[in-house]
Amino acid sequence: MKVSFRWLQDYVDIDVSPDVFAERMTMAGLEAEKIEHIGDSWDNVFVGLVRGVSQHPDADRLVLADIEAGEHQLTVVTGAPNIAEGQKVALALAGARLIDAYADELKYKTLKPGKIRGVMSEGMACSEKELGLSEEHEGIMILEPDAPVGVPLKDHLGDTVIEFEITPNLVHAFSMVGIAREASAVLDSDLRLPAVADLSNHASDDELVMNDAPGLCRRYIGVVIEGITVEPSPSWLTARLTRAGVRPINNLVDITNYVMLETGQPLHAFDRNLIETGRIVVRRGRVGDQIETLDHRIRDVDESTLLIADGQKTVALAGIMGGVDSEVVDSTTSILLESAHFDMVNVRHTSRRLKLRTDASTRFERGIDPELARSAAQRAVRLILDLCPDARVVAWNDTYPAPVEQRTVAMPFSRIERVLGIPVEADTVLDVLTRLEMQPTIDEENDSLTVHVPTWRSDISIPEDVVEEVARIVGYTELPATLPTGTTPVVERDPLFLLERFIRRTLVSAGLYEGRSYATLSDADVDQWSTTTSISLTGEIPSSNLVRLRNPVNSERPILRPAIVPSLLDDIATNLKHQTQVKLFEVAHVYSGTGEGELPDEPSHLAIVMAGHRHELSRFEAGSGGHDELDFWDVKGVLDTLFDRLRVPATYKPVEHPALHPGRTSQITCAGQALGIVGEAHPRIATGYGIEQRLSVAEIDVTVLMALRPDLDGMQITADQYLPAEQDFSIVVDNDAEAGRVEEILRRGAGPLVTDLVLFDVYQGGNLEPGKKSLTFRVTFTAPDRALTDKELAKNRTRIERALSNELGASLRS
Repeated sequence: MKVSFRWLQDYVDIDVSPDVFAERMTMAGLEAEKIEHIGDSWDNVFVGLVRGVSQHPDADRLVLADIEAGEHQLTVVTGAPNIAEGQKVALALAGARLIDAYADELKYKTLKPGKIRGVMSEGMACSEKELGLSEEHEGIMILEPDAPVGVPLKDHLGDTVIEFEITPNLVHAFSMVGIAREASAVLDSDLRLPAVADLSNHASDDELVMNDAPGLCRRYIGVVIEGITVEPSPSWLTARLTRAGVRPINNLVDITNYVMLETGQPLHAFDRNLIETGRIVVRRGRVGDQIETLDHRIRDVDESTLLIADGQKTVALAGIMGGVDSEVVDSTTSILLESAHFDMVNVRHTSRRLKLRTDASTRFERGIDPELARSAAQRAVRLILDLCPDARVVAWNDTYPAPVEQRTVAMPFSRIERVLGIPVEADTVLDVLTRLEMQPTIDEENDSLTVHVPTWRSDISIPEDVVEEVARIVGYTELPATLPTGTTPVVERDPLFLLERFIRRTLVSAGLYEGRSYATLSDADVDQWSTTTSISLTGEIPSSNLVRLRNPVNSERPILRPAIVPSLLDDIATNLKHQTQVKLFEVAHVYSGTGEGELPDEPSHLAIVMAGHRHELSRFEAGSGGHDELDFWDVKGVLDTLFDRLRVPATYKPVEHPALHPGRTSQITCAGQALGIVGEAHPRIATGYGIEQRLSVAEIDVTVLMALRPDLDGMQITADQYLPAEQDFSIVVDNDAEAGRVEEILRRGAGPLVTDLVLFDVYQGGNLEPGKKSLTFRVTFTAPDRALTDKELAKNRTRIERALSNELGASLRS
């Protein structure tokens, strides 16, 4: 939220600089994200009075303006169409740095005297764009009539705009008055509320508002004002709106926006003559309802949408945006002013569904105070009557069936010291809470503190909230900084975390890659992997305990996975399109429901999935089928390695599962407890995921494994921390050269960084010289303590090439 420092001082006296003020507010919990100083560059720019305007002797579109600014009296040549005698303007003298209004990008120019069509122009009457106030430059900026002539413009209009981050819990500070109230407490300065009109002096019309949805509209105030004149807003109003980031439109719309910024309460003005029945009806949407909103888009609504209607047609989306059918236009003479409180959840739901977010919806979504509606309406009426002298209030109505009740928080006074760790004097606590308008009472004899929380402080509900208010106003800097005493507590790692880490390192060292899959499954996935009683590969999660999400991110995957293997198979299928071998594992949670309204159990599982060629690059295996493919025994071998290192005596016994291949499936047990299952997926399952190769899987309940092997002391597994680098070497040698000899020289030339070396291609003929052949090796380089750089790899390649040339007379194919 952008806060004008000048505007803020209408409500509270601030005796520190803007920068110090921003720091004080940040330390009190309102973070100042950005500070912009307006007018710092306005040197040699003054408030001037136009003494006379005459036609340029040699130009039809130029005039000569005699402008006085204290001791400065200049003649200015200008083409501004709106300059007139008696106006107060911004007069720039020679040497002033102004923005070039006609440049495509931000560009400054230094003003110099010069002749324009034969007449010397000694200065410039500035537009808003040239001063950096807005994009308006069709005419000069006209100052208010009471602007002091001769005063530097930076002293008159200069300002500092502080942008505060208003978090959702600080809705009470989402306004100028809200910031001023906070500043009043922080600086211990009196708060001045803006002047308002008293609606109780005017006739109330009970037929003006009909609220058919009191659950979604807690309060609705309607005020009918006649004798309106729609015209541009005065400069003070447009300047404040502009600095707050709001575009001025006309006096009525600007007043509603101004009051929203000032009080935090969104308002809307309807053209009363376009309200067909003369009254407002607050109701839910109906099938077929539509509205064309002010952004000229036709929007369909449903029964969950709260609407403002006139009995015949829809005129607004409640709390979000008005409709064009009741829009205030230049010819409007009578308005119905709305100030209401709408349900925060409903506004947020409608705003998101329609993809329509506005300043009003942003405030309603956070839960503003229903008590704001009356004061905001009276403030808007006051401003309308001030700016439109002929305007008058003819009727109003306040529908508020269930007023909000003020909360009371009672607590032991000693809790403040117990929470903060330092004593705070009772007088200080009373002073702070009084500044925050909480009406505190302290009974030291009975160790009690009672506060009456203002309705606008929805963030205060428990004693700790009160303690926080005391701490932030007294100042967090007042809390003493002390080093901890005593012995440092022993760090105890979670045994399950240690076991999971041990499993990961073991499997990585065995050549598997760790995957990360989605935690949700589709109904089809669950059906394929279910038995008649279970939906978990480990067999302990009953089908009745399926956990289904009410609002899933992906509507096609609404079920929290009861097993990990099904969620890895899409990844296997994708990777097999790019490589001949895929070996993945994942250690993660699965989910089992425990009852209605209860959180599910989340045991930790290990899943292993393998498919493709057993030797990824070898050209000497039997081909793409048969024993060449990864199978049940490869997965079992990895599990045996894991169990051996954990010293867990696991056993295997045949078992059947509808998703796994008959005769190639085993249940894993230990000490009479089921650990999991290992097997090959049924071809029907593999084909369903687009996998033509044999698909081998395993799933282990790590939580059960933890109970069998809780102590991991003295067990260390290290895995490479840095990614390996792979390079292919095509080596041209004589036909009678042995591949083993070439491999030996390769290893010796590459040095200790070689961790793997595979011959995967032999080529003869074609572009090679007679009597020559090409052997292609894939060499894997890994360093235990760093990631290898291109420079290191290039140096290794040169060393290998030299060794091959010297010992075999071989060369590398380019």
